[in-house]
Amino acid sequence: MFRSQHHSGRLLILPNIWEAMGAKLMVQEGYPSVATASVATAISNGYADGENIPFAQLINVVRKITSAVDVPVSVDIERGYADSIELLKENIRLLIENGGVGINIEDSMPDKKGLFSISDYCRKIESIRETSVQCGVPIVINARSDIFVLKMENAVSQAIERGKAYRSAGADSFYPILIENYEDISRIVEAVKMPVNVNLLKPIADLRRLEKMGVARISIGPQLLYHVLTTMKQVADGLLQYDSSYFFGSELVSREYLNQLV
Repeated sequence: MFRSQHHSGRLLILPNIWEAMGAKLMVQEGYPSVATASVATAISNGYADGENIPFAQLINVVRKITSAVDVPVSVDIERGYADSIELLKENIRLLIENGGVGINIEDSMPDKKGLFSISDYCRKIESIRETSVQCGVPIVINARSDIFVLKMENAVSQAIERGKAYRSAGADSFYPILIENYEDISRIVEAVKMPVNVNLLKPIADLRRLEKMGVARISIGPQLLYHVLTTMKQVADGLLQYDSSYFFGSELVSREYLNQLV
């Protein structure tokens, strides 16, 4: 079901959530699948992003989310929380056992100063594909490349080279995160011949245009969490100034509505 959503011809907008109630809310709003964002999941549990949240705790979050909704759930596993292929395979097994049917996995080094070689990263994809097939759940692999994060030279050409290699290794979609130019996106979509995922940024905010260009999937990263915390901050700051305008400034969801999400 999740894989087919990447080939429908319509833009798959993935809301990135961090806990079960948010997932249920997104499903009630009509989203056909949900995903986690590593930043939101880590911060909401008291950790900095960058594989600092223990993998067992991340899996616990995943289990709560997948138990709460009946739509596909994709999980941001950063670099896989593993320094060996064997540990990566075990982590994929745990993810599948706890309901995950998709992953994001990135190709940058832990220090963010470079990328894994194409061959090393492809070996990760191949092992994930092999393991998931053995488990009977051939999960959707969203191969994230940090070329644009690192502002590398000839970024589009490098992205195309990596996208093609990742597809051959078994990836289902390609995610050149932080790409922010329509023409660059169009070149990549045309060249890699696989579903392309971009994250929603102001310079590329026209969702209908992205859909017409052939973009398959949009991620919004930790932005939902930022919106939630921004609202909380505005309300809290206002009350400290004896200003209740933010507190009463929006029509809130009802207790009855929240009860439906439990």
